[in-house]
Amino acid sequence: MWSDIMRVLALLLAVKAACVLLVSSLTGTVAVNNSGRWWGIVNVASSGNLLTNSKNVQLALDPSLALLSRRQRKLIRQNPGILHAIAAGLHTAIKECKWQFRNRRWNCPTTHSPNVFGKIVNRGCRETAFVFAITSAGVTHAVARSCSEGAIESCTCDYRRRGPGGPDWHWGGCSDNVEFGRMFGREFVDSSERGRDLRYLTNLHNNEAGRMTVASEMQQECKCHGMSGSCTVRTCWMRLPSFRVVGDFLKDRFDGASRVVYANKGSNRASHRADPRHLEPENPAHKLPSARDLVYFEKSPNFCSYNGKTGTHGTSGRTCNSSSPALDGCELLCCGRGYKTRMEQVTERCHCTFHWCCHVSCLNCTSTQTVHQCL
Repeated sequence: MWSDIMRVLALLLAVKAACVLLVSSLTGTVAVNNSGRWWGIVNVASSGNLLTNSKNVQLALDPSLALLSRRQRKLIRQNPGILHAIAAGLHTAIKECKWQFRNRRWNCPTTHSPNVFGKIVNRGCRETAFVFAITSAGVTHAVARSCSEGAIESCTCDYRRRGPGGPDWHWGGCSDNVEFGRMFGREFVDSSERGRDLRYLTNLHNNEAGRMTVASEMQQECKCHGMSGSCTVRTCWMRLPSFRVVGDFLKDRFDGASRVVYANKGSNRASHRADPRHLEPENPAHKLPSARDLVYFEKSPNFCSYNGKTGTHGTSGRTCNSSSPALDGCELLCCGRGYKTRMEQVTERCHCTFHWCCHVSCLNCTSTQTVHQCL
């Protein structure tokens, strides 16, 4: 009889575990997500892939690589010089994220720990979508630029466009290698994702949206050739957009992001890439999100107050604009709590003069400014 009771208890525990796993796979919100662990290299990565002694003998892998998966470390070793590009791309992405959300309640806070963006990456809200898209775009952008600069041994300029391009111009020069950037970004960034649940699909979709934004915003640049500066013939190449252009585009996609659900129509186990047919709008009346749209699956947390559980910092102490009715205004940014006003002495450089050659001298001007801070 005792053995029968134990078998029943074991069966009940097994059923409970299976239910937890099933709910986790369907919602993508139960299990703790380790996506984005590689972002931590932005705080510790060096320009080299290996540590060496004074005789240039390899001693150990760079400590930053401990944050990477086995697949990511292999890609780093196969592409000497690329670790520096990845770290630079992350720095650029973080800087752009903070710029785009400088006047929002969530202002893209970061830390100096391996968990760079905090607990927001374990959610599935709009802000999570933007973080994945902007960091993926940052890697693609930096790697593509580093290829054309000769900083990565395994890639060069994109020379696929050659020959005549029009009646008065031809392809030439050194195009930024965005195709290599996209390919490497897909292998490196997406390899950190695991599973086949809703979180996995949305993260991969947003990663790809970031990469596609960089590629789609490439611009043609040309240089004129001819006698006495005339433009008889032009040589043209493809140049990456400024990262501000990429950030502006992704911010627009953030504002119009699509809330999606998991559409269980089967999966392609032979592929690690998201099948767009698995994501459907939560509202059946809405159209399917495009490859460049950002997607999310849960409502954003309340960013007004500090909450250690969700990792939100709140807006207390943030500077606001008392005369603005927009999101940076004190009424909205302070969430109705009110604000305090203080006077602040600010010293700035002014009346600058250029002296030939080559020196600039400036005076220091002090002014009193009114500063408003949320309570």
